[in-house]
Amino acid sequence: MSTLEQIRQRPILIISILGVALLLFILTAVDRPQELFTDSHTVAKVDGEKIDYLEFQKRVEQMQENYQNQGYNDVDRDMLQSQVLEGMIQEALLKKEYKRLGLTVTDNELSKAIIGPTPHPYVLQMVQQMGIADPKMLFEAFTNPSKQGITDPQQIQQLREVWANLEKQTEDMLMASKFQTLLAGSMNANKLDAQNAYEQTTKSWTVLRAQKDNSAIADKDVTVTPDELKAEYDKIKGLFRLTQDTRVLSYVTVSIEPSQKDQDAAKAIVNKGLADLKAKPATEGLADNNAFVINRVSTTASAMNPQLKNKLAQLEADTVVSVSFINNTYTLAKLLGSTSQVDSVLVDMAIVADANMTDSVMAQLNAGVKVADLGDKAQGQDSIWTSLVDPQMAAFKDELTNAEPGSYFAPKNAPQPGMLLRIRNRKAPVTVYDIAQVTYVVEPSPATVEKLNSDLRKFLQTNNTADKFTANAAKAGYTAQDAQVTKATLQLNGLRDSRNVCKWALDADKGEVSGVFTDERSTRLIGAVVVDIYDGDYLPITDSHVSKFLNERVMAKKKADKLVAQYKGKSNSVAGYARVMGVATDSLTVSFGRGSDPVLAANVKMAKKGQLVGPIATSTGATVFQILNESTQGRPFNFTQDAQAFNMTQGGMSFQRTFGAVLLGHKKVDYRIQKFYSNQQN
Repeated sequence: MSTLEQIRQRPILIISILGVALLLFILTAVDRPQELFTDSHTVAKVDGEKIDYLEFQKRVEQMQENYQNQGYNDVDRDMLQSQVLEGMIQEALLKKEYKRLGLTVTDNELSKAIIGPTPHPYVLQMVQQMGIADPKMLFEAFTNPSKQGITDPQQIQQLREVWANLEKQTEDMLMASKFQTLLAGSMNANKLDAQNAYEQTTKSWTVLRAQKDNSAIADKDVTVTPDELKAEYDKIKGLFRLTQDTRVLSYVTVSIEPSQKDQDAAKAIVNKGLADLKAKPATEGLADNNAFVINRVSTTASAMNPQLKNKLAQLEADTVVSVSFINNTYTLAKLLGSTSQVDSVLVDMAIVADANMTDSVMAQLNAGVKVADLGDKAQGQDSIWTSLVDPQMAAFKDELTNAEPGSYFAPKNAPQPGMLLRIRNRKAPVTVYDIAQVTYVVEPSPATVEKLNSDLRKFLQTNNTADKFTANAAKAGYTAQDAQVTKATLQLNGLRDSRNVCKWALDADKGEVSGVFTDERSTRLIGAVVVDIYDGDYLPITDSHVSKFLNERVMAKKKADKLVAQYKGKSNSVAGYARVMGVATDSLTVSFGRGSDPVLAANVKMAKKGQLVGPIATSTGATVFQILNESTQGRPFNFTQDAQAFNMTQGGMSFQRTFGAVLLGHKKVDYRIQKFYSNQQN
């Protein structure tokens, strides 16, 4: 029997052999074969959907770059990562929902939105942010780069990535739009809904009220039993739902700041620096002292910062002054000289579209033609005050200083070709000061840092249980704070650079005390203890915040009930109840669903004008009221308008604000982000 015939007759065996051989080859070819069977690149997993770490990191970098382009250079990276990850989790859930609903975006819809006769506004905005006027131009460059003069393989690859990203974002946008349309129509108002929305937005009542506040009863006079707390807990248990295992921490922070000894040493250094500055020309006195940072500026008195301006008279008299001491930073100043200059000019500016036509356009403007009459040839802006002291203007400062007013000219060193300027006016010469601004930052000494570390380390070692930690923190001069940590937590209560503590807590046992953690900028020390671990579906009633919340609710209700029982039937008028309660009457406006006490609002809505109602127990005490007037804000009921109001606040449109949480429901998210980071302790 031939080999080919054997393969035909026993295909399953042959495929199995080939499969085992291929697997053995792969296992011997890769460095860490165990990773083939693990989610080593999964940063989170939700409802079976994996979120890839590399894609996650790419998005974080893109968002960080966007912030930097907007001038935000000190963005909290942990906060950024949390935002990106939660966004990707929502995307994963939405994609599953799209698939379940059968929503799709066709190639024709995508093409029409990007390069159709009227591109989608969202697409147009994205493309224009890239500096491209029309999506079709980007499409032509993508499909035929050589025709557009693009031959560099790297540029071509970048172009492909840009186009792929544009297609993906457009598809996501179109899909989201379809889903939102479907969602908005899922719950529409009927007549009763619209009537209710009308009353909530237009109807109000003026009431005369007498109220005895709960504060009239001391806490010690009200007993809250464990059974009452349990009953209240069971009633509102949903408020305490946990989506992940949670670790309750108590932690202390220590700011790494200069000690008094450091401050005294710094003051001596600064005083010597002032003397050295005064003793030698210019800034030669600090030439070999790297601890001082020198920045030379030219400025007028009006442009000075307030601290320096307040010291100007002393600066002119003494030459060298100490300007300020703010946030552990000394600022000194030395007057190097002064001149009388024109500091500002008022100019008209025109930008010629084709730089080759600059001379022609300049001749027309100087002949009396207005910029607005030149059409597409030029664009202009009149009456711009320009500071000649600004370093950015140094390139053509002389031309602006010496040019004759009234005529357009082309600056030789203009920042872009085709620029024309015309001097309208110059301010009178003012004094321009040449100043050396010197700063000295007081840093904590190594000895100070070591003592702060040593003191905290000693406290953590001595108070090595949760009870000791919380009981003795204040005695040791620390302020203990609470925090809850899950696998998704990248910061302690929003505390920057506290991720390492969170990661440590995830692997620590109940009652375990940490070592000393330092933030990335070495400005803070942290020590923590795991007080408790919650692995159920709800925060337990024993949690300190939960028990406090329940106790306050039950106590408020019992106080209000006690006041109601005390004053019930004591009068037949609001004024009478006010006298009995020992309070004054007041008049207030009640609107159902708009900030009023819900119990009071519900009772007001059901009462008749002139009817005495109460005493009733509200959230703040015992209340008696009488409706004086009922008003509607100027318009009759309109089903279309009020149905829309209902849909925005309670119907399908309002659902859009919470559909992320609804989509998640009881699905568990497996956060794995912390495994990509270390938790170094000192």
